[in-house]
Amino acid sequence: MKNILLPTDFSQNAENALSFAVEIARLVKGNLILFHSYSVQLIDPNMPAEIYLSAYQEEEKAAKESLEGLKKRIINSNKDEAGNELFTTEAVVSQGLVVDETLSMIKDFKIDLVIMGTHGASGITELILGSNTASVIENSPVPVLAIPHNTGYREIRNIVYAYDDIKSGLPSFHKLLSFATICDADITLLHIIEKGKDTEDLNKREFDKIKSATNYDRINLKLVHEENVLEGINEYVNSNDVDVLAMTIKKRTLFDRIFNKSLTKKWHITQGYLCLLCIECAQLPDNNLNFFNNYP
Repeated sequence: MKNILLPTDFSQNAENALSFAVEIARLVKGNLILFHSYSVQLIDPNMPAEIYLSAYQEEEKAAKESLEGLKKRIINSNKDEAGNELFTTEAVVSQGLVVDETLSMIKDFKIDLVIMGTHGASGITELILGSNTASVIENSPVPVLAIPHNTGYREIRNIVYAYDDIKSGLPSFHKLLSFATICDADITLLHIIEKGKDTEDLNKREFDKIKSATNYDRINLKLVHEENVLEGINEYVNSNDVDVLAMTIKKRTLFDRIFNKSLTKKWHITQGYLCLLCIECAQLPDNNLNFFNNYP
């Protein structure tokens, strides 16, 4: 079973992410799990318990009705000519904080891929500034695909994988390869060579090994000489037709380096439609990442 989790707050941003989730679920004939978490704020600590309980029940009822309505809409619009569902759909509602509940869902439902919407004028910028999506990415044991603000579904044809060390920084490349296979997309391995480092020959040799070890012909290597890594990535994605920027973040220091607020001025992704795929961040065993291990 290939389980795809879509956390939703019923906003337009979540609707954008839903369009990607539906298409990927169709491609893998998987199980799409719609998820909404809610919380009831206790404004007055002296509030009578029955009033709080009533507010809780109303919030829960509204959430379930909205999510079931969304589920019904998805099922009705994704059937074959014989009326059979193209993939299965579930709806789950829980009370609690979005990030905590999402991480619990990943574990409890054996989620393989999380797809989330972002907020703000630039989805990537909002991630850097800090959001629920960024927190899920940082702590998720499975890949997270973040869909930017105001981005409807489009076919994913060009994926850029920005890596740090080609020898130790591509442990999850097979997961990216499988994702690209699902989407029928090209992969560009992008490495920024900083000033004073002479690693071009090493990267080319290791790339040749990677390419010869796969049956996927649509893999290319791009080496860019730039003093600043983030500026190099930024310039490349803004100068090329890129649908998804993928990366593997296995160290907290690297996560901080990429998403730190102080770097936002250097990280201006002008392509506001650029999706971000974080293949791996939380350091958990690879057997928790079976979505990419088992497909195709």
